[in-house]
Amino acid sequence: MTISNKERLDGLLEEYKAQPVGDGYIDIIVSRENYRSFAKAIIESGFLIEAISWWEYLESIDAPSTYGMGGPRSRFYPGWFAETCTDVDDVPHSNNALAAVVEIVEGKVLGEFGGEQVSFKETKSLTPAFWLKVDENWKSRQ
Repeated sequence: MTISNKERLDGLLEEYKAQPVGDGYIDIIVSRENYRSFAKAIIESGFLIEAISWWEYLESIDAPSTYGMGGPRSRFYPGWFAETCTDVDDVPHSNNALAAVVEIVEGKVLGEFGGEQVSFKETKSLTPAFWLKVDENWKSRQ
């Protein structure tokens, strides 16, 4: 039996502990530690990452957000995610899609909150989420 593209994608989400916020394949939150390997696997499987949104990961379900708003409890980790409510970053279509994703993620600066600059490099809680181009009828099994 051959595996469908959707089944392959659902398997990658589980393997890399990536969590869609809704029931589709936009806002797939992936940990900072897994984002690069997840992006590589997604791209190598033929999926297109269209955009990246941003979340704050809080290690305790009781912790208040610093610069985010409401959001879901993590399925894979003990805490929860707070939406940053910033614009999504469009990923340009290029021959090196992974490099484009890494450049956006590693260079992300949200701005200043509470006198501190919030950036991917400096803020360990800033977490990316990928927006994939897939059939709009697909629903995540998570």
